[in-house]
Amino acid sequence: MATPKEIEQWLHEGIAAAKAGQIEQARFRLLDVVEQQQANEVAWYWLYQVFDNIDDKRICLENLILINPRNRWAKQELLKLLEDSSSFSDVTADKSPTETQQPVPRPITLKLISAFWLGISIIFLGSGIISAGEWLVAYPNSQTLPNNVATFQFFNLLIAITFIIAGVLGLFVAVTLFMRSMFGFYGSILLSLGLLLVGPTISLITTPPNYATLVCTAGISGMIVLLTLASQSGFENFSQNDNTTD
Repeated sequence: MATPKEIEQWLHEGIAAAKAGQIEQARFRLLDVVEQQQANEVAWYWLYQVFDNIDDKRICLENLILINPRNRWAKQELLKLLEDSSSFSDVTADKSPTETQQPVPRPITLKLISAFWLGISIIFLGSGIISAGEWLVAYPNSQTLPNNVATFQFFNLLIAITFIIAGVLGLFVAVTLFMRSMFGFYGSILLSLGLLLVGPTISLITTPPNYATLVCTAGISGMIVLLTLASQSGFENFSQNDNTTD
């Protein structure tokens, strides 16, 4: 059992430590005081100042009110503490782990289609630019060439322009697919159907017909259509995740 003089000394040491920012030392001394004198209003006040935990602070304020029911400051602080604690609980409940939305990974089919359109668009753009460059080089001499040769060169220019447009569209589809935009989804289907129509048609009208090219273009185009349709779940999950987050 400590003497009143010792308790007074502990109280002074605890207050001095609290003012000096020595929180742990202050708590240690002030807790010694309230263990010996539970009705020490000054000790409970300073314990409130050095405690960080909301529950510990609440106990200090409740003891202050029990010791001195006229302590308006303690009552006001307790009300503020309870309001802050309630607000914090509401925010924590709103952000519970069960409601936290995790990013939905891209399906492997979506990655494959994006890579395909990126590669094919680079090929189209490269071929179109090279063909257009060859046409520009040959254009000054086209005036002296026979009509059939000039027509053939003009046809090559149209093909070059078509390749460039197809390459630009392919790049657009690749980027929008990677961003999981529905524009990319529908664009991939439309471009694949276009290749499915144009590729075999060109292979058949050539002399002699190129059946190997027909099979390859038709097979690849059909496969891309199927892969695009199979990747639809990635777009749906991504849209649902955005709507829930909003």
